[in-house]
Parts: sequence; structure tokens; C-alpha cells
Amino acid sequence: MASELIFPENTLILMCAAPGCGKSTFASRNFLSTQIVSSDQCRAMVCDDMEDMSVHKETFSLVRHIARMRMRLGKLTVIDSTALSRRMRCSFRKLATAYQFRSGLILLDIPLERCLEQNQKRNRRVASHVIRRYHALLQQTKQTVQKEGFDYVYILNGEQLETCRISIIRDHKKSFQE
Repeated sequence: MASELIFPENTLILMCAAPGCGKSTFASRNFLSTQIVSSDQCRAMVCDDMEDMSVHKETFSLVRHIARMRMRLGKLTVIDSTALSRRMRCSFRKLATAYQFRSGLILLDIPLERCLEQNQKRNRRVASHVIRRYHALLQQTKQTVQKEGFDYVYILNGEQLETCRISIIRDHKKSFQE
């Protein structure tokens, strides 16, 4: 397991984790707020309600639109969503390739009990059955993600969340130009 996560600046990074694990906190601690495209924030922008899952299609249309704009400008982009659907991960990996970006994934392997406990301390709580379902998907994802074609895959446990650091290296590849 890595204590330093290294990404070229021309990388689209997916955060992959169950709700309540500290994914958004980890992202905000390690990346600029402008680099993070949050599905929760995009959902709120679309319908004024971060919890309204009925606008999933519209939410991810906005997430992809912002990601495309950032990659067109050669900007490191971090997608803050659960990313526990293989189809979704594949679509973002292909999107990165279309913009001549590398693809990265940070999977947070946090015990279910800790996710449930941390969820109770949040202002916006997720139902425990939903966390359990997503945590089960996370366990499946851990088994397959190394074979999904990402350029960089880092799997972090709870201790590593606090101690790892992220290094962005200068990437001499040119960004996508229309």
C-alpha cells in the first residue's frame, strides 16, 4: 500500500468508496477545491437538493460536462462520487482517454463499521442499508479494479487516509484541443 500517491497533472482521478467513509474529506484535504467535481454539489446545482437521487442522469451530465471543460484546459480533475458502478468507471476512463488524459482511481477501503459510525456524525446521513449495499459493491470492486485499465490505482485503508500524501508531477503531454 502506498504512502505517496503520484499522479501526472493531466489525470482524471475517480474517488471510489462507500458513503460515510470520509471520501469527500480526503479529497478536500488533498486536492484544491477547484480540482474536485462533486456529484453531490452537481446534484444540488441541478435541483437544489443534494439528496434527490431522481436527478441522477442530469447530475452526471453536469459532472461530465465540467470534467470535459477542465480536461480541455489540461487541468487535473478529481471526480468525487462513489464510483462503484463498473460501467460508470469505464465511461470516465474512456472520457480521460478521449482528452489524452491519464486515468486514476483512489479506492478507500474503510471497514463497514467505521462508515456507519462516521455517517451518524454527519449532517446529511445516508440510510444504513444503503451504506451496507455500497460497501458490498466496494468489496466486489476491489477484486476487479486492477484489471479495468486505469493508469493508476491506489487502494487505501483507514490508517493510510491520515498519513498518505499526494504528489502531482508535471506532465509534458499536451491537453486536448478542439
